[in-house]
Order: sequence, then C-alpha cells, then structure tokens
Amino acid sequence: MMYFKVILFLAAILFSVLGGKKLKINAGLIAIALAFVFGITITGLGVNGVVALFSSRLFVNMFLVTFFFGYATSNGTMLSITKYLFKNFKGAPWILPLLFFAIPFLLALAGASTDSIILFLSPIAFSFIIQAGLPPILTSILLWATCAGSWAPWLSNYATFSSWFGESMGMEAATAGFNRLAIVVCVINISFMLIAYLVLGGWKVKNSADLLSDESIEVSPEQKKTMYIILGMIALLIIPTIIELLIPNPVTGWMKANLTIQVLCAIGIVVMHVMNTADTVDVLKNQIPWGLIVMVCGMAMLMGEAASLGVTDAISALLESGSLPVGVIIPFIAAVCGFLSIFVSGGVITPLIIALSPALVSYGVSGAAIVVASQMSMIASSISPYSMGGAICITGCPEKHSSKVANQQLALAIMMGIISTLLAAFGVYG
Repeated sequence: MMYFKVILFLAAILFSVLGGKKLKINAGLIAIALAFVFGITITGLGVNGVVALFSSRLFVNMFLVTFFFGYATSNGTMLSITKYLFKNFKGAPWILPLLFFAIPFLLALAGASTDSIILFLSPIAFSFIIQAGLPPILTSILLWATCAGSWAPWLSNYATFSSWFGESMGMEAATAGFNRLAIVVCVINISFMLIAYLVLGGWKVKNSADLLSDESIEVSPEQKKTMYIILGMIALLIIPTIIELLIPNPVTGWMKANLTIQVLCAIGIVVMHVMNTADTVDVLKNQIPWGLIVMVCGMAMLMGEAASLGVTDAISALLESGSLPVGVIIPFIAAVCGFLSIFVSGGVITPLIIALSPALVSYGVSGAAIVVASQMSMIASSISPYSMGGAICITGCPEKHSSKVANQQLALAIMMGIISTLLAAFGVYG
C-alpha cells in the first residue's frame, strides 16, 4: 500500500505537468486540485490541512519582488539600466552576462544571503538578457550557478549543516564531506554555467544601434526616482553585510538580520507609489507574473503531500532494509535527493538523510560521500521552477517568457539530477 501511494504521488506530478499542457490550463491549478483530493480521501489532512500546505514564504517572495520591480519595468527604468550597461561595456559586451554570475557569487562568498541577492537581481538580469537578444533561460542558469558561493567553509551554511550532520555521523566525517562539497559544487556549477554560456551564445550580445548608440540616455523624473529607490535598497542589502563581515557590531547585525529583500520590497512598493513612479494599478495587473506564481505555489502544495503519502517512509524503508548493496547506496541517495529536489526545497529532504546516516554508516557507507552525494544532487536539480532555488531564479522572468523558461528549467533539473547520479556512480563524491 505504501508503494502504491508513492506511485500515485508520482502520477499526480506527471498529470499536473503534462495535463496542464494538454488542457491548456495552469499546472499549478491542477496540482492544487489534486492536493485537495488527496487530503480529503487518502492522507486525512482535511481541507484545513491542505490549505496549510500553501507556501506563504514562496508567494510573498515572488509577489513582493515582482511587484516592486514592476514599477521599474512599467516606467522604462529597466530599459534605461540595460542601455547604460551596454553603453559602458561597448568594447566588451560579451562580459555583461557573466556579471550576473560573478557579482552574486562574490557577494555569496562574502556572506550575503544568496536568496536575497538572486531575488533582487532576477528582474534586472532577465530584462538585460532579453534586451540583449539572448535566450532568457541563460538568466536562470547564471543566477542558479551562484549558489556555489554559499558553501565556503567560513560561511554560516557550512557551519550549520556540518554540525547538523556531525551530530548524526560524527564531526570528522561531516567536516570532510562539506570540505569536499565546497570544491565539488564550485567545479560543477561554474563548469555548467560556462558551458551554457558558450552553447547558448552568451557572448553574442545583440548589436543594437538603439542600445549601443553614443547618444546620451534620456532619463525621466519617474525613472530617476525609481533608480534612487533601487540604489537605496542595494545599499541597505549589501553595506550592512560587508560591515558585519569586517567589523561585527549590533547595529549592522540587526540590519543584516532584519532588512531582508522581503522587508525592503514591501517598504519600497509604498515608496514607489507615494513618489508616483508608475501607475500602481497597471503594475498590479500587467507587471506581476500571476501565472508563474500560481504554478509554482500550486505545485508546492502538491509536493507538501509527499510525507503524508508515505514517500519519505518508502525511501527510508528501502535504505534501512539492507537489501541494497553498499556500492549502490551512494548513487541511490544521489538519485533520490536529485529527484525530490526537483519539486521541494532541500531543507525538506536533508532531515531525512540525516536521520538515515547512522544506519548507513554502520553498513560501511562513507559519511563524507553521503554528505556530498545528497547535498550536491539537491543543488544540481534545484534549478527546477518547482524547487525553491529555481523559483527564486525565475521570479523576474516576464510573463510572456515564463512558461517556456519554466519548462527549460525543469528539463535542466532532470538532466543535472542524472549527471549528479552518474558522478556518484563513478565515485566522484567518494
């Protein structure tokens, strides 16, 4: 019965994605309907329990960021920013797309929140890449690859997760695993990003006379006000992080912890409206990608049914049964984590792996290999639009491109999950 529920869960995912295309309806709506069907017939969650599965964090992130930058798109500020970038890099325009990887990657290494930086840059990056005549999917890849910078040994991610795993498998194995992960994730993510840059023609920035002309860029009063507000947000996001890294103190510590992208966008929306930078009603109607938000949040609700349907229990039972050969366990962990990360955040999967680690280590499986295989596979397939990482990357994608980009991100997530599993099978992870 347990495995039947798992098959039913997988079938529901496929039906949501494929049915949405066939019926020409948002996949998120099908996912929400199936979540309610499961909740009232199989899992026992009931209506209120299913409603509780709605990811308010995901919705708030996507809504506030796209609403805030919707003002900049509506009044032409995004186009002016693109023209400015072209004008100042006219001699080497090929380097411009790479800046959308390099800047957040370096900021992540400095301790800035990767999610906040990507959420902030996503609308700007998509605007530039599209204006440059490049495939929009390149934006998602450039931004996704920057998460490699968040696993450096001096950062909180490293300290938190290594101690978490250390309680389960011993600090020596956990530390060795995360030291290896910091290297592996940089090699894989940066290599994939550079390959995508070359394959997608990232250096072929459109030679547009309008964008590369020597004429001065005309900026309206509304655009000037918008730019000042955006620059103020950048300052409040980055400066406290840098100061806290160099000279820790209570003031910048509080600012770094509390002045998040969500808070700043919420305040910024009010300031944009008061400063009359654009028509707020128009921004709400035309600049927020409602279809994308419904799709991502709807799929997240269906994914929330995984535990109730016994998906995690089935995986645990298989790994703890001892029926799998030791040599197969690491590739199996990589495959499972990669698959699950297509649809849910890694934070949901990691506790399962930690709970299973003591038994797996007792079978003779390397603790360090468990760390690398599980975390790298989750990172690899997190570019999926249904995962938190991929959803953040696609947040700034215009509505008319979002469906295609979401499909491409899903295909890339599956491909990266397979690659990660093969690397695990070949012993790359230990």
